Amino acid sequence: MTSAPPILARSNLRIRTLTARPFVRSVAGVAGANTLITVAGSVGGLVLARSLGPAARGDLVTIVLWPTTVGSIAALGTTEATCFLVARSKRSDSQPIVATSAAAAVATGLVVALAGLALAPLIARTTPVATLLRYVFALSPAYIGAGVMASALQARSTGRWNAARGMQPLVYLLGVCGLAAAGRLTLTSAVAAFCAGQLAQLLAGTLLVRRTLGPWSRPDPGRLRPLYGYGVRSWVASVPRIVNVRLDLLILSVLPAVTSAALGNYAVAASLSWLALPLASAFGSVAFPSIAGAATEGDARRIERTSLRGATATAGVAMVVLAASASFVVPALFGPGFHDAVVALWLLAPGTVFLALNRVQGDLLRGRGHPIAVSSAEGIGALITLGLLLGLIPPLGINGAAIASSVAYASISVLLHRSLLRVRHAAAAAEVAGG
Repeated sequence: MTSAPPILARSNLRIRTLTARPFVRSVAGVAGANTLITVAGSVGGLVLARSLGPAARGDLVTIVLWPTTVGSIAALGTTEATCFLVARSKRSDSQPIVATSAAAAVATGLVVALAGLALAPLIARTTPVATLLRYVFALSPAYIGAGVMASALQARSTGRWNAARGMQPLVYLLGVCGLAAAGRLTLTSAVAAFCAGQLAQLLAGTLLVRRTLGPWSRPDPGRLRPLYGYGVRSWVASVPRIVNVRLDLLILSVLPAVTSAALGNYAVAASLSWLALPLASAFGSVAFPSIAGAATEGDARRIERTSLRGATATAGVAMVVLAASASFVVPALFGPGFHDAVVALWLLAPGTVFLALNRVQGDLLRGRGHPIAVSSAEGIGALITLGLLLGLIPPLGINGAAIASSVAYASISVLLHRSLLRVRHAAAAAEVAGG
């Protein structure tokens, strides 16, 4: 699963020089890891769609999406805070931070798991789906804990971070393909494969953190204040973005007028559109620490130009190719039951380009020290998204959801660009005034 871009402050990805070649090399490295993870998820999604059909594929979206979304929000930014605090600390101080964050993750996960017992029957369309939903909610401590371990690795070892975060999609893919080959891929076994992937990521992350940071230590209650102090500030900026990206699927999953088959078609369209994001978002992942360390406003603007142009070009080309080939590729790969996904993909295409651009603009603003500008734009966007979804889904179904998402992403892009212009002008004026 994919969640929102993580904090990279003072990590191994920090760019020490601002020439074009090292910058592009760093982008290529991050993009490569992102792409492999996305491709693994897409191949698994293809196998699931062909084996389960539209209705069960839609039920799987509900079972996986709700617990991971609630867990991401309930964590209150502690995963991002773990990365930030570990990156700023000495190696000897890192383990107490990770131990404290891991303990907080377990406590939060247990609360989410208990809440899931009550939420499941309210969300699920059928009793079997509600039962499977409870199982995935019960895995919340492992899901949040795996995020903590991955964030700690991100602060100290980019290679091990990529290995840890790639474990879940790899195990999930192998499980799904193995079950399909054996003729045993059902909704229940698919959920079991997903849970196995989450546990594998937690185990791999835990072992790699031990190898990277040294012996384990006990949780330190005194470290909870800085953990949640930074985490909540990051949470305020990230939650609106999480909501904007997932709100369409969340609402479609609970509206009685939207069938499970329609939800399955929309999930396929959305997953295909997200293939345009790994390369584009890599520009923002590298630009965030680079622009934070830029020596002059001129250097910062060069980073911005490279990032924005690169993200727009890569996302634009990817979406043109996907949209042009959708009418024959989607039925051929996924089957005739997913024909409705084609139009939804066409309608999502322009919005996906804006979504890629939004991620980069958000990273640029955070790198310039203005995360509140990001949260303000995403918060307004969430309200726009909610209003459009509620207004367009009843008459237009999943096509209405696609239109709503594209319009909302475009609106957020305008708001972020205006904020970036204001910050840029203020920085230039301050540089001139300073001499």
